[in-house]
Amino acid sequence: MLNTKDTKEHKDKSASIRVLPRPIVILLGLAIMFGMARPVSGQAGGEVVEARAEHRFGDEVQFFARIQSPIPIQNAFVTFRTTDGPAQTQPMSVNADGTAGYRYDARLNLLPPFARIVYWFDVTLSDGTRFTSGQFDFIYSDNRFAWQTLADSALRVHWYEGDAAFGSAVLDAARRGRESARALVPLNAAGTVDVYVYATPADLQSALELGGQVWVQGHASPALGVVMLSVKPGPEQSLALESQAPHELTHVLLYQSLGPNYNRLPVWLTEGMATNAELIPNPDLETTLAAAVDSNSLLPLSELCAAFPPDTGRAFLAYAESKSFVRFLLDNYGTTGLSALISAYADGMDCEQGARKALNYSLSDLEVRWRESTLGENRSGVVATNLFPYILVLGLVLLVPVWGAVNRLIERRRNARRQ
Repeated sequence: MLNTKDTKEHKDKSASIRVLPRPIVILLGLAIMFGMARPVSGQAGGEVVEARAEHRFGDEVQFFARIQSPIPIQNAFVTFRTTDGPAQTQPMSVNADGTAGYRYDARLNLLPPFARIVYWFDVTLSDGTRFTSGQFDFIYSDNRFAWQTLADSALRVHWYEGDAAFGSAVLDAARRGRESARALVPLNAAGTVDVYVYATPADLQSALELGGQVWVQGHASPALGVVMLSVKPGPEQSLALESQAPHELTHVLLYQSLGPNYNRLPVWLTEGMATNAELIPNPDLETTLAAAVDSNSLLPLSELCAAFPPDTGRAFLAYAESKSFVRFLLDNYGTTGLSALISAYADGMDCEQGARKALNYSLSDLEVRWRESTLGENRSGVVATNLFPYILVLGLVLLVPVWGAVNRLIERRRNARRQ
């Protein structure tokens, strides 16, 4: 259960009493008269004197309010939303003692794990008077587990299995992952990042499914400033932490630096940066990339702008290509060039032209250079190989009439000699 807090701060101010000029008194009277026409909490006969929200993750959220008013309450509504989501308003059950409640079914209407939920109340009295409470909020945390927390000024890490030494290891890996991401490009990231470490893939999977999200080994919710990992305390924890933490933190830091414009970046760019930030690279990526080069089955980068393929094998190849291509960009254009590319895409340029604006080459031109210089691919030979079947068919189509014409010419010459 989480207690909520009013997001408005109230400060008491003292005022000295003095006689005001008559015109100012008249103006103040008019301001007060017209101001009373707007419903405000605590005015017009009633106010919300208590508010709270309680939840069971993946099951329900209960909203409660206690309304104080000498006039009977006609109805009350609660409005709530995630920080960046649409608001919805629901009617509350109102009791004679002024308490009101509403139950939200989180099994049918899924909420993102660890989302900040903002809510407020609107009340109408029997005489038609209306007023609105202040805003309150709470974190829709996964309270199926008893989380432990360790924090510094920029990071908060949470875990439920393992001792304090494990928490320190998580925080250390997150710090180094944060620095690894910032080494790729300067990121003006502001705000704290929360890192939640699940002890098993099954626990993480259930949390994501209950929040309506796809299961993966690690997960980032950039807009929420939340990273979710699956790492079991033990001998293999360093390998998992130094791979997962930097990757997911890169997504959050990019969002904190760009805001909603982060969503304009091509997927190959965000995932390529995140994969390059990993402190312990996955050797299978290089193996997969080399096999795709040998079999001439690389995915065009233009197909990796909006999303990665849904099937596991092609998605893994997409990660491998993205990592290699972003490394090619860093090696040839440095952090300045990569920063310019990020800015171009964040400004709304499309996948092809954003590269031209930042680096003076279109994405397709850069792809050719990458495949030739980094992957050792002979693009001219590849093009010729791909076109050979068509050239062969075209040759056969042209050969028949040409051969017929030559045949007729030979026959004519033979006939001329006979004559």
